[in-house]
Amino acid sequence: MPRVRTIEGSCWACKERRVICDLTHPTCNKCASSGRSCDYGRVRLKWTDCIASRGRLAGQKIPLDRPLMVRRNSDHHLMYFENELLPRFNLSNTIPRFSLASLAGDPLVLQSVIAIGAAHSSYRSASSDPATSLTKSQDRSSAIRIFRENLSGKQSEEVHNSLFMANVLLCMLDGIIDQQSTQDAATHHHILGGKAILNQWGGAPGILQTKNDLPVLMFSIFATMDLTHALLMGGQPFVESTSWVDFADAEPWWGNVKADNEFLAMMAILSQLATLGHSVHNLHEVVPIGTLLSIQKSLEHHATRTSHQAQDPSGLSWASFCTVYRCTAYVYLYRALSGLDIDHPLVQQAVTTAMEIVAGTLLTENLHHCLLFPLLTIGSHCMSEKQRQEIRRRLATSAQFLSFGSLRNLDDFLQRTWAKIDRDPNYLAASWWSLFDEIASATCLF
Repeated sequence: MPRVRTIEGSCWACKERRVICDLTHPTCNKCASSGRSCDYGRVRLKWTDCIASRGRLAGQKIPLDRPLMVRRNSDHHLMYFENELLPRFNLSNTIPRFSLASLAGDPLVLQSVIAIGAAHSSYRSASSDPATSLTKSQDRSSAIRIFRENLSGKQSEEVHNSLFMANVLLCMLDGIIDQQSTQDAATHHHILGGKAILNQWGGAPGILQTKNDLPVLMFSIFATMDLTHALLMGGQPFVESTSWVDFADAEPWWGNVKADNEFLAMMAILSQLATLGHSVHNLHEVVPIGTLLSIQKSLEHHATRTSHQAQDPSGLSWASFCTVYRCTAYVYLYRALSGLDIDHPLVQQAVTTAMEIVAGTLLTENLHHCLLFPLLTIGSHCMSEKQRQEIRRRLATSAQFLSFGSLRNLDDFLQRTWAKIDRDPNYLAASWWSLFDEIASATCLF
């Protein structure tokens, strides 16, 4: 008996049964009489246990709740975050490695990574495409939504860890990468949120015990942003002066250093200064002269030790890096705690010492890019046009490499500050707090 051939355009049921379809729409007579579902669709995909049965994806598991394009976008942003963004926040050659698989079960951190990667990629490419801007905004909104959902939900140590890292990423996003203006206080709220999470969780010691994991890098970035934020605003820093040594033999953004490293000693002194500044600014206390002299002696000891350790080109570059931070501490000591004017000889001596290094050749480019807070502090107290132009030149070089929106606002702030100094001689007596009031709550620098 000859085989019955199906008619072109037959419904899928008649094709499978290999019977002649009468092509009646919307339901052919054979399907109607047998009670079968009649489907004339042109494309029919058949999936079994999320595995494609035919075509180029045959045999591959593709979960129906994770479209291929979403997975592709996640892969792209993760690789961008790991290979393009993290090196801009890290002096070390050892950058934490992780995979999409490790974050697949942690949508809180993953969405924050996507948001920060999309924002930096967009800013770096100077894209003005409305679709790109919309996507970037949607990614940020999704990250914040997931963050708030987890913040109000059931919390465990793993959730606390994810909340903290997501909070740091959002702080980096709003305060460094995508800062729109000096009027936005989102950065300030992120800093407070990070402190609240750590205080409730008590997870800082646990983070540091992991030594070389991604949380250590995130915690070191947060600790530095929080410290500079406290110095500018008169707040209480989260990491106490005696705790900076705990970063030794780990992988923070400044690299793996020993407990006696001059950078950790410098951060401890800055933390001590910030704590005193908090009392001066908020409690209107006066720092005893003995305390001021003790800190000055610590800074002088730091200078002596730094000069002794600079025995090779690499060591000399690192010593110069630490010296610029030390000059920043001197300016804070004289201005915020001692109440000296901008043009006071002691203040200007510290500015001149820092500028000799900034304008010199001792610092590597990577070290230059991690001097944003010192450049803000020293730059705000520059009196000569030559010094100011050098500050702007260095900021422009860093802006080209870092692609941080905050640097544009930083440059604008410095130019407005210099104009005030030149226009009004009385502005030289402006307090530390009034000098930085405009930018203190909006930016995060290190």
